[in-house]
Amino acid sequence: MIRYGISPKEDFSKEYELDESLAFSLSVGSLVIEFDNGTVIGFNSDEEICSVITWAEKYEGQYRSEQLRNAEELFPIKADDKKYSTKFFASLIHETLIGFEIVKLEPHSPTYFALPREVGLVLIFSNESQIILSHQLTKQVSENFTVLEWDQIDRTDVYQRLYKTSRF
Repeated sequence: MIRYGISPKEDFSKEYELDESLAFSLSVGSLVIEFDNGTVIGFNSDEEICSVITWAEKYEGQYRSEQLRNAEELFPIKADDKKYSTKFFASLIHETLIGFEIVKLEPHSPTYFALPREVGLVLIFSNESQIILSHQLTKQVSENFTVLEWDQIDRTDVYQRLYKTSRF
């Protein structure tokens, strides 16, 4: 798992006044997960549809998108980075992805009724750990896309309006 930030990871703590170990989770940028079979999936969020988005970065040996692979202006942060990530995210490396759930947000105004509002993609791993690829589910940073643990979701404003739509 690699987070491709738009700023150097060394600047995270100063910019957000948060612990540097949160850079992987809360930096601005896309997440890429590479699977054992060589498939690489990218994740981010799209404010226009109020949802997490995904794409195939590499599938069946072919790069479908060169969006992240050769992006020299992006700054990678690996999930097992000892300084800029946490032990929790590092513990997921080499675990098997066994399922996912889609988390939606109840609309808070008529403008949002027509939008998908798929604000969370919960990835469930073989060690029973879960991460939430999220669109605006934390107030720790003002960024749209974050990679969270459940306890990082904002409990005061957002949590009560979430619901799961599926389990696979």
